[in-house]
Amino acid sequence: MFGGELQGMTKNLAESRNEAMARLINEARNRGGNAIIGMRFDTTELGDVWTEICAYGTAVQAVPVTDAARYTASQLGYGVAAQAQPQHRGEAGPT
Repeated sequence: MFGGELQGMTKNLAESRNEAMARLINEARNRGGNAIIGMRFDTTELGDVWTEICAYGTAVQAVPVTDAARYTASQLGYGVAAQAQPQHRGEAGPT
């Protein structure tokens, strides 16, 4: 049989991308960021059996600018917005 998906390879690549993203997120948090912009992957073949996957992006401090964005940020536990939850649709804020 020729062609088709190599499921083991697909699984390994997906896990590697997830690991690269997790490292990028941790590094952004360590640098005081709460968001990443311009995120991208770079993949390099190393010999016949190794593949390097790198995740790049810029750590930033994102600030919600609308009530809806502040509410979403508060629900997700992001930054200052998490401390000052606005009242929306009958939902209670912090007590």
